[in-house]
Amino acid sequence: EILGALMSMIIIWMVTGVLTYLACMRLLHPDYDIDATVMLITSACAVLANILLSLILHQTGHGHSHGAQAREHVSAPLEKPDLSNASLRAAFVHAIGDLFQSIGVLISALIIFFKPQYKIADPICTFVFSIFVFATTIPILRDIFTVLMEG
Repeated sequence: EILGALMSMIIIWMVTGVLTYLACMRLLHPDYDIDATVMLITSACAVLANILLSLILHQTGHGHSHGAQAREHVSAPLEKPDLSNASLRAAFVHAIGDLFQSIGVLISALIIFFKPQYKIADPICTFVFSIFVFATTIPILRDIFTVLMEG
């Protein structure tokens, strides 16, 4: 479990590093084109998918019972999510991070769609959300290393 969470964090950091490198290349070589329509469609789909994934990861119970107990109790309260599991926390943080990044890309796509001369919004968005990804994954990485070092 803990090694899976560590691999997830490593993959997140590697992808973020590649995206940051590509954003730097776009700033250094501004002769690139962005298809804002494709960017809008893709980011809108990503926002919806990440909202759904975040909701699924955050819920542990489905809030009602079946069978004989269903006649006695109409509904049971939702259980609190067990985010103490490192893999579940890593997946949840990953989904929330992706959600915020997708929202940022959607905002950038809207800016570029209506004002193509502001295509610099794309690499700026990448830098902002790369910082966000690193900041949100450090506490989980600290917990993973604590477990691995038998803290």
